[in-house]
Amino acid sequence: MTKDLIDGAGEFKRYHYEGDNDLMSDLVKLGQNPKYFIISCIDSRCNPGTIFRAPPGSFFAHKAMGAIVRPYKQGTALAAALQFALNYNKVETVIVLGHTNCGAVKALAESLKDPEITSFISVAKQALEKAKSCCNNPDELLARTEKETILASTENLKNYPSVTKALEEKRIDVKSWLFDMNTGDLLEHNASTDQFEIKTTQTQKEDSRKNA
Repeated sequence: MTKDLIDGAGEFKRYHYEGDNDLMSDLVKLGQNPKYFIISCIDSRCNPGTIFRAPPGSFFAHKAMGAIVRPYKQGTALAAALQFALNYNKVETVIVLGHTNCGAVKALAESLKDPEITSFISVAKQALEKAKSCCNNPDELLARTEKETILASTENLKNYPSVTKALEEKRIDVKSWLFDMNTGDLLEHNASTDQFEIKTTQTQKEDSRKNA
């Protein structure tokens, strides 16, 4: 049953340990120096390693349903991971990465009756209520709640002591990103316009100029 995983591990070893691409050997000898800390959803379709096609050592990863960041509490997995990444590894950017068609948001909107799940996602109820104030259509409500949940999680994140300290010292950026599973686009929240706007890569810019 696990053949696909084992085969994948073999490909990973061949690519990153053998020949001229022995990146992992260098990372083991020299240590890691990731630039990013990405908080993403557990959704199997939105794995940051897949989306960004990043090589090993690029970022720290934390996963939670809906990419939800709950209010700070000492000793949680996220609080400890952020403390380690920001204070001892000098990460430069922390990203809350939500996505469209999010099962956690849908469960919240549909009042799923499962105490184990709802006790975690209930922190996003305020995001749902905010979305309800401007959206009536069910699809629009879910889409707006996804965005509001990302923004609420970002605000909670900023209250984690390690993040607060790093922001005060102006040594990190905190970003709110949305991955659109329908189109493959990556959007970033623009505080000036209060909108999620598509991030354009250099390759896309060059292609656009060629097609103009």
